[in-house]
Amino acid sequence: MASHPAPPGPEPSGLPKYLEITAALRQELRHAPDGSRLPPERDLAERFGVSRMTLRQALDELEQQGRLERIRGSGTFVRRPTVTMGPFLTSFTEDMRARGLQPSARVLGFTRTAASAEAAEALALPEGSAVVWMERLRMADGEPMCVEVAQFPARFQRLLEEGDPEQSVHDLLRRGGVVPSSLRRRVRAVAAVQREALLLDLPDGAPVLEVLDVFADPNGRPIQYARSRYRPDRYEVWTSIQSPPTPHPDDRPRKSSDPRRSP
Repeated sequence: MASHPAPPGPEPSGLPKYLEITAALRQELRHAPDGSRLPPERDLAERFGVSRMTLRQALDELEQQGRLERIRGSGTFVRRPTVTMGPFLTSFTEDMRARGLQPSARVLGFTRTAASAEAAEALALPEGSAVVWMERLRMADGEPMCVEVAQFPARFQRLLEEGDPEQSVHDLLRRGGVVPSSLRRRVRAVAAVQREALLLDLPDGAPVLEVLDVFADPNGRPIQYARSRYRPDRYEVWTSIQSPPTPHPDDRPRKSSDPRRSP
């Protein structure tokens, strides 16, 4: 039987082979159920036409990214990467992209309304002042991550309306000359109400991580108050804590040597 030339392969990417495999598997893992098991290493190595050592380099990369878990004697399993908040000021979009995830959002509500007492205090506005209220479902690789309700001073209404609220709001603010520069944050565990559980694909009443954020510009003027409720299996909060400074011996109060003060 006459032989036929092999079809041309893809153009070389210039990346090491294990990184090409990492990128290919990462795309596939986005559509794989959490906890599903990967084929044996020898099968994957044969599929990609590489040695098992090269394949293991790719699996190591994916494990470090939190996308795989290898259990000795059981196999390699798909895991969803956990997103860590802190210790620096970053947006949802920046957090997702830093982990190789594709951020997106679906706007659930957008209106101008009167600020609640809590929002007015956070934004340093008189109670009842006008604010722009926006609710979004934030997603990564198409999977729900959090339900976010954000409120902005009314002076940002035109900027927000002319932009795309399904993209990064912080990028939109920066393009308008407003730079989020500082943040006050409070974190607590609460039970998801029925609507939030439905949006986040969680059971009714499941625990969620509630994060209350107040963003400010370089002058310390509040620009956004946000309440976000995150899936607890995809988020964690990281912070750096130090013990208070120990007083120098010369700074400690000295006992009086006056005998008249002795008991």
